[in-house]
Amino acid sequence: MRKPFLQLALAKAKGLPPKAFQTTLTATSSWPFTIDRPASTTRPTRIAVLDSSFNPPTKAHYQLLKAAARVGCDAVLLLLATNNVDKGQTGASAIERLEMMEAVAMDSIRNEKEDPALRHMAVGLTIHARFMDKAQPILDYYPPNTVQLSWIMGHDTMTRLFDPKYYTDVHADMAPFFEQCDVICSSRPGYGTRDEMMQFVEASGHSSKVTLVDIPDDEVEIEVSQQQQQQQQLGNGDNGQDDDSTSTTASTITRGIQVKEMSSTVVRNAIKSQDWTLVDQCVLPSVRQLIEKNRLYSTEP
Repeated sequence: MRKPFLQLALAKAKGLPPKAFQTTLTATSSWPFTIDRPASTTRPTRIAVLDSSFNPPTKAHYQLLKAAARVGCDAVLLLLATNNVDKGQTGASAIERLEMMEAVAMDSIRNEKEDPALRHMAVGLTIHARFMDKAQPILDYYPPNTVQLSWIMGHDTMTRLFDPKYYTDVHADMAPFFEQCDVICSSRPGYGTRDEMMQFVEASGHSSKVTLVDIPDDEVEIEVSQQQQQQQQLGNGDNGQDDDSTSTTASTITRGIQVKEMSSTVVRNAIKSQDWTLVDQCVLPSVRQLIEKNRLYSTEP
């Protein structure tokens, strides 16, 4: 039932004139403000913005949101750009990505045990590619000086944020961005250590506007029944006969994967190879349901 609404939202983004920013789902009608924290210029509402391709959204995305909540954000926005600087629209369509983002948001909103900021979540759409271009329409959408945007990103994305190739004068062009925005940055495997991030932040000249957060190294483990193992073995051309290690137990614990190792690419590759155990480790159940329903990624070129 949501697809017609999402199609309309995308049409507005491509209209004349295009709608630079819009929300497709909000936790409350007054989002990001609440009765306890109404719009105020003395203490702006801090929105943690996770801007990603969400192709698909993973548990690593959600851990980034949890890290942002720990450093004092009031609300969370999952943001999808119809134009992306470095990535093409492959895999899931924009509507399918929005559906998965909304599933993640609704899971969080309904979770009474979750952090208040994560229960106060929204999904939005932007037409812009650069962070500084995305920020202003969001700020303009709400009363002046009532919101502050905290952009969540990995070290690799932060490097692109400061990449001079996107600007005429990187320092001068970014000054307005940091007036009402800051960055929450997390390390990513293969993209530098925490010390390297600190050096990069200090060299940028905007160290006071960057908060570094750590994502737990905990491995995700799930229990797989003997029957599921046999089905997987048959699917991989095995004869389905158990060896001693599986015949003596009703279930086993699969190998773990660290949250930092999870990515949309890992999920897409796991689907192509029919490794649904790994998919379950990396995405929420509601996201997997949409992946199966829409038959995503298994036939992707």
